[in-house]
Amino acid sequence: MTKPSRSPRAPGAAPEARPARAELAERWTTALTRSAQPKARAKIRDQLVRHVGALLTALTDPKPRAREANAVGEWLVSARFTGRACLRRTLEVLGAGLPALVPESADRVPVLLGALAAGYTEAMRREVESLREQVRDGESRFRSVFEAATVGVALFDADGRLVETNPALREAFGGEFTAEDAEQLAAEWRWMRDAGRVAARVERQFTNHAGDPLWTNVALSLVCDQDGAVRHHVAVVEDVTDQRVLRDWLRHQALHDVLTGLPNRQSFLPRLEEALGRPGSITLCYLDVDSVAIVNDGLGYESGDELLKVVAQRLLAVVADEAAVVARIGGDEFVVLIEDSPSTPGISALADAIDTALSEPVYLAAGHGVGVSAGMGFVRTASHGLDAMGLLRQAHSTLRRAEHSGKGQWGIYDAGEDERDRSRLSLIATMPGALENGDIAIDYRPVERDGEVVAVAARLRWHDPEFGPVSHRECLDFADELGLSRHLCEWLLDEACSFAAVEELPVVVRLSAEQSRDPDLTAPVSAALRESGLAPGNLWLSLDSRGLAEPGVEDNLTVLADMGVRRLLHDFDFALAELAAVQRHGIHAVEPNPLPDTSLPAEALAVLLPLLHAAGALVLGPTGDLVTN
Repeated sequence: MTKPSRSPRAPGAAPEARPARAELAERWTTALTRSAQPKARAKIRDQLVRHVGALLTALTDPKPRAREANAVGEWLVSARFTGRACLRRTLEVLGAGLPALVPESADRVPVLLGALAAGYTEAMRREVESLREQVRDGESRFRSVFEAATVGVALFDADGRLVETNPALREAFGGEFTAEDAEQLAAEWRWMRDAGRVAARVERQFTNHAGDPLWTNVALSLVCDQDGAVRHHVAVVEDVTDQRVLRDWLRHQALHDVLTGLPNRQSFLPRLEEALGRPGSITLCYLDVDSVAIVNDGLGYESGDELLKVVAQRLLAVVADEAAVVARIGGDEFVVLIEDSPSTPGISALADAIDTALSEPVYLAAGHGVGVSAGMGFVRTASHGLDAMGLLRQAHSTLRRAEHSGKGQWGIYDAGEDERDRSRLSLIATMPGALENGDIAIDYRPVERDGEVVAVAARLRWHDPEFGPVSHRECLDFADELGLSRHLCEWLLDEACSFAAVEELPVVVRLSAEQSRDPDLTAPVSAALRESGLAPGNLWLSLDSRGLAEPGVEDNLTVLADMGVRRLLHDFDFALAELAAVQRHGIHAVEPNPLPDTSLPAEALAVLLPLLHAAGALVLGPTGDLVTN
């Protein structure tokens, strides 16, 4: 018969003692881990069950064995059960539980627990020594970093009193970090404490030993012990004065004119917005300085720059007694903004003062004495419904109207004129799109002589939905203003020559002043004749007679004659120079300007017409017909 097997058991421990051993381990676990998570608690309990078994073995061994108890004490330290109550609770639980498990060895329990406490104490001693070594190493490394750091470091105690500074900090402050400097940082510590923060970064300005401003970035932090109590305050201070100076310089450069030092456009507009937001009236003057281009081309750009500097200083002097801003917003363009006061002069007096200041000769470094004038546009307003850009545009448009009267003129903003100009300029601005979209067309009007059509006149036609009809002359003038004259000339010649080739009739094409003096006029003429196949003699090209004083028109008349193109002159006033050009170039026809409504011009025309006919020139009337008498 086979005997039932038995589970192995520790020497001296009866099988019925195992539940009691587990219960003791449970009480020990509870004493050590009052707030542990369930998984962590179960793991610790398993370890403590083994330690209880080891202690029971040591108690029941006939020979004294302190090794197991020492090991349990060391384990407590390695498992970080080193709080103030951990050892005491362990001794209390085991002191009460072990005698109950092994009553026969109860007298040996105190010895065993003493060995456990000794192992705990020895392990703690080694732990503390290790920590001290680490601290010594850490302090050594900290000292090396503290002394060799290229940024300043200041160490404060828990109460915010300065303890020590490193060489970099003392050097940045000119050799000494004073109590006043430390107090500035102490104020930051108090702010951090009140805000409940443990770290912060701030920018602070100090004054170094030489009295110069010192800009710094300061990183503040707290050093706390294991219980969260503040032990030290640390401030890392970086000298950023050079970066700050560079940043301020770059900002100044971005907002000021490099040449004159005055505010530029980007800087001026916010100031104008601020002035518009305050009560009271303001005066804005937009100036365009004359003759700077002449000085640049004649005496050199250095002289031109010198002149602009003088202009800036004189404008500042004129408004020195006013709440004013002077800015340079373009090459030769300045603006003056005045926030009016009871003593601010009227616009006429202000214009005279500026003109007087600028007209006084400026003696440049090269020894030349030069003077300038300026066109000026003034806006005085107390309206706060405008924005800065709108007011600046009003002053600029007033300046441009004043310049139509000549150099050195000034004007005052007129809302009615401005509205008319804006409508006209808006129309001009849309001309390229109108040409591209086919909104500008060509009408062909017959040119008759004695009731017979001898040619057709190509006339541009544009009807804008807002502006209304735009005449051929206006289209040409608009193209000249916009810089579209070359493109318009090419398109007009191509279309007109193609039409004339199909109709087998000469075509009259009237050019603008800009097109008439274009040195490359022959290129689009040749291209249009070549593409259309039109005979050169069937192209009657009318040039602006007002440009005869300029070499370009005379040169074009000569080259066009060599090409075989018929040449006409429009806006003809029968001046002596115009009559000479008719004879010199063999002009085919002229288109006179409308005659004044008086008798003498009509009598003079009656005398001149036979002379023109004798020279071989035809005369086109206002309706496009040929005038024979």
